[in-house]
Amino acid sequence: MVCGLLGIMCAGGAYCPLSPIDPSMCVRALIDKTKGRCVLVHENTCDKFSNTISEQIQMINLEHLLLADITEEVAEKKNDSPSFIICTSGTTGEQKIIVHTHASLIAGVHHLMIWNTKHGDKVLQVVASSWAIHLFEILMPLVIVPSGTLVLLPPEDNWNMTRFCKIIEEKQITVLFINPSLLKVLLDYLELNNRERNQTLERVRILWISGESPKAQHLAKIKSFSSQVRIFLIFGMSETNAAIGREIEESIDELTDLSILPIGCSLAEYRCLLVDESNDEQVISPLDTNTIGQIYLAGAGLFQCYYNNPELTSRTRVIINNEEFFKTGDLACYNEKSELVHVGRIEFQIKIDDQRIETAEVERTIIACCPNEISNCFVTKLSQDEDLLVAYVISDNSQLDTESIRNYCKDHLRKYMIPSYFIVLDKLPLNAKGKVDRKQLPLPSLSSNVSMQFVKPDELLPSVVSEFNVCLPDKTLSKGNLSNA
Repeated sequence: MVCGLLGIMCAGGAYCPLSPIDPSMCVRALIDKTKGRCVLVHENTCDKFSNTISEQIQMINLEHLLLADITEEVAEKKNDSPSFIICTSGTTGEQKIIVHTHASLIAGVHHLMIWNTKHGDKVLQVVASSWAIHLFEILMPLVIVPSGTLVLLPPEDNWNMTRFCKIIEEKQITVLFINPSLLKVLLDYLELNNRERNQTLERVRILWISGESPKAQHLAKIKSFSSQVRIFLIFGMSETNAAIGREIEESIDELTDLSILPIGCSLAEYRCLLVDESNDEQVISPLDTNTIGQIYLAGAGLFQCYYNNPELTSRTRVIINNEEFFKTGDLACYNEKSELVHVGRIEFQIKIDDQRIETAEVERTIIACCPNEISNCFVTKLSQDEDLLVAYVISDNSQLDTESIRNYCKDHLRKYMIPSYFIVLDKLPLNAKGKVDRKQLPLPSLSSNVSMQFVKPDELLPSVVSEFNVCLPDKTLSKGNLSNA
């Protein structure tokens, strides 16, 4: 991946990551939508993509390039030339193809480097390629002057805490990117394991936490494990890179008692406005606390456009005081310190494992599985505290085969988008306004759609847990499907 993205950009192309764990139909659709002309592979991925790529697309094996005579010339590119493309779920159910420029890429790297990175830092590559921030995680140690080190994490080791912690210790990692879901797993492991708690994090100087705001109590635990680590929160979107952030300067006691964790303020070279929901011409003052508004962002790190979607691009841009701002769709308010406190999204968009999902895309896929039997579908999050999706499938057939629907979703959706539960209803409960009454939706039982049998926990959990008879789903992660790989 590292050789691929550097080679593509130096050759004058735009880098777009493809994941070998995604269904082949998803990969093919992404290549078609981006009008990709070349796909770089290596020995472990060439078979995966060989049946996916059409004859019109050139497949290049990186290992063959090592033996070829290659020019050392680097293509000249302007600041506004495309550098990379990231795809996310959109508000209409269609994927949004986000195009960034070389200028926004450079700005994104620069914003992270101002936070005390230094010569000799060792950065562990953890973030999945579906996140834009994985580029900055890779590029940052490569541009540290005079040098830094990038340590690559073997596939799926980010969820195997035994190996994950071993790599951090053995490679003496000093800078670590992590999301709140992985942070919780790491903390649980450190607490349950009877090893020295601070051994894993004793050399980590900087911990960047991206995605949704973590729980303040989790940050207190990190500080109790490692007193020297500096913790930074990063808030942004694929369209904006790391635009808002703050350093966690609160003490352990303060974090323990804190119920709401602010996301911070706009970073260098970004401008942030909070605009009133009911009046998009009314900018909320930082002194006006507790008034909710939409976050507007301007700055060098903003994306260029949504590929092949000029209407959506123009709809998300607005000119204020002769400056172009991006309407993020995120809602926030100011606290007494004029810091932003995130309160949600304008449209009902949710996050699973810190990855943004538009439920319309999942609903459309489920209906497409059995269009003659499924009349409607409603997908929602099980609860605020659980990263699980529930699909309420509307059908006259009460014996609908939900397992076949799950398998269809596996072929057409990314893992984190596959519902953990499928509940068949004859109709959706509606309120007086004709909208879905969420309070009346039945909650899934533990065994919904999942056959159970005893399975010994693997080394992902401390060995002490395996002394108990833990009942897990016989289909790995079918009730959860959480992955950062």
